[in-house]
Amino acid sequence: MITNAFNKWINSYRGIPPKIWALASISFVNRCGGMVIAFMTLYLTQKLGYSIKESGVVLSFFGVGAVIGALMGGWLTDKLGYTYVQFWSLIFNGLMLITLMFVQKMFIMCFAIGALSLISEVFRPANSVAIAHNSAPENRTRSYSLMRMSFNLGWTVAPALGGMLLLFGWEWLFWVDGLTCITAAFLLKYLLGNKSEKTVFKKDEEKADEMPVLPYKDRKFIYFFIFTMLGAMVFMQILWTVPVFFKEVYHWHESQIGLMTALNGALVVVIEMPLIFRIENKKTHLYWVRFGLITYALAYLCFLMPMAGLAAALSYMFFISIGEIFVMPFSTSWVVAKSGNHNQGKYLAFYTLAYSLANVLAPLLATQIIGNWGYQVLWVVLIVMSGVVYFGMLSLQKKTILVKA
Repeated sequence: MITNAFNKWINSYRGIPPKIWALASISFVNRCGGMVIAFMTLYLTQKLGYSIKESGVVLSFFGVGAVIGALMGGWLTDKLGYTYVQFWSLIFNGLMLITLMFVQKMFIMCFAIGALSLISEVFRPANSVAIAHNSAPENRTRSYSLMRMSFNLGWTVAPALGGMLLLFGWEWLFWVDGLTCITAAFLLKYLLGNKSEKTVFKKDEEKADEMPVLPYKDRKFIYFFIFTMLGAMVFMQILWTVPVFFKEVYHWHESQIGLMTALNGALVVVIEMPLIFRIENKKTHLYWVRFGLITYALAYLCFLMPMAGLAAALSYMFFISIGEIFVMPFSTSWVVAKSGNHNQGKYLAFYTLAYSLANVLAPLLATQIIGNWGYQVLWVVLIVMSGVVYFGMLSLQKKTILVKA
C-alpha cells in the first residue's frame, strides 16, 4: 500500500519538461534564503521597537513596491526576455537584502522595503512567462505546481532555519537571504544560459496569431483581478499578522513560530503535486479556486473555535495550505488560458499585481483592525471576505466562455 502510494506520488512528476525542473531548482535555492520577509513583522516590532500600527505602515510599502515591480516585470519580460529579467532581479534583490540590515529609521525603512519589494517582484512575471513558454497546455498546471512546490520546499527550510539563526542574531538572516538570492542568479545562468525564449507550443499556435489584448481592457479579467486581490489579502495574513498573533497571544518563541510557519510549506510540498495530477482536468479552473476559498474561511474559523493554541495553529496551517494548493496554481492557469502568446507577460504581470496590491492592503488593513478591535474581529472579517470572493468567482465562471477557464 505504501509502495503504491509512493509510485502514484512519483508519477505525478512525470512528463514535466527539463527546463521547468531547472526553473524549480532556481526557485528552491532562492526561497531557502527567504527568511527576512518571514520574520519582518517580528523584526520591526521586536528588534526595532515599532508599534503594530507603525509596522503595518512600513509593510504597506512592501506592497507599493510590489505593485510597481509587477508592472515593470511584465513590460521588461515582453521587451528583454524572461532569463535576463530573472537574473538581474535576483542579483539586485540579494544586494538590497544585505543593505536592509543597516536601516533603522522608519521613513528610510519604508523606502528600503518598497525598493526591495519592487526588485523582487520584477522576477515573478518573468518566471511565470518562463513556465508558460516551457510547458505544454496539458501539463501547465502541474508545471506551475512544481514551481510552487520548490517555492514551498524553500519556504519550509527558510523560517525553520531563520528561527535557528536568530539565536545568533538578526544580521544572520539578512546575510544568508541576500547571498542565496545571488547564488540563485548564477544558478539560473548555469542551467538556462541564453537560450531562445521565443518558444510557442504547437497547441498554442492559434493563440499566437491573435491580436494582442490589453488586460485592463478585458472586463472578465478585471473582475478576476479584483477577486484575486481580495482572496490574496485573506491568504497574506499568514505572513503579516499570524506570526505576531502566535507571539502576542500564544507567547511562542521565534523558533517555534518558524517551525509552525514551515509546516505550511511542508504540507504543500507533500500534497500539491499528486493532488493536482489527479484533478487537473476533472473540473474547471475556477471550480477548484472556489474550493480553495472555502478552506481559507475554515482556516481562520479555527482561531475562533474553543481549541488549545497548538491545536488551533495546526488546524489553521492545514486548511490554509489546502486552500493555497487549490487557489494559486489554478488561478495562474486561468490567466494563461485567458491570454495570448503575444501578451502573456502583461496578463501575468497584472495577475501578479493583484497579489502586490494585496501586499499593500493586507498588512495595513489587518494591523488597523487588530489595533482597534483585536484579532477576533480580524478573523471574522477574513472569513466574510473569503465568502465574498467565493461568490464573485462563481459569478465569473457563469459568464466565462473558456472551456477550461
